[in-house]
Amino acid sequence: MQQIILGSLIRQAKGTELLCQLLREEYSLLRAGAPDQVTGLEMCIQDLIRQLVREREALVHRLQSAGMTNLAVFLETLSAADRRIFETWRAKIITHEQDSGQLASINADLAMALWKQSGVLLSHFQNQVAPRERNTYSAKGTWQDRTATATLVRGRL
Repeated sequence: MQQIILGSLIRQAKGTELLCQLLREEYSLLRAGAPDQVTGLEMCIQDLIRQLVREREALVHRLQSAGMTNLAVFLETLSAADRRIFETWRAKIITHEQDSGQLASINADLAMALWKQSGVLLSHFQNQVAPRERNTYSAKGTWQDRTATATLVRGRL
């Protein structure tokens, strides 16, 4: 059972380390302005997160099937040398998870800033293209002369 739990911790530690690397790559792609590559990378990140969640759930299920409520209870049953090994891997997981959270927050802020910047730029272009005069051609291609005053009915007497 120790080897199964240790294997799970090692996979989680390496998975969270990979997650940090992918988030750093996402940041560089956001800075480079490569939205297509960011989208593909984001799909990989989401899949990795799902795998990490399944790995964690499997570990919890394994501990509960052995009658233990959490990893700390399991660690109490180990010798000091074995406990150090398990705690080292658990510390790596915690460190990588915290780094991933910070990187994800930075990436989300950068993505929102780029989205807002694109919206402002699009609005500016639309304002530049829109006609300034109210007297313009109609949708039918004829000159539409609008009156300055409001009228309910317009026509001949």
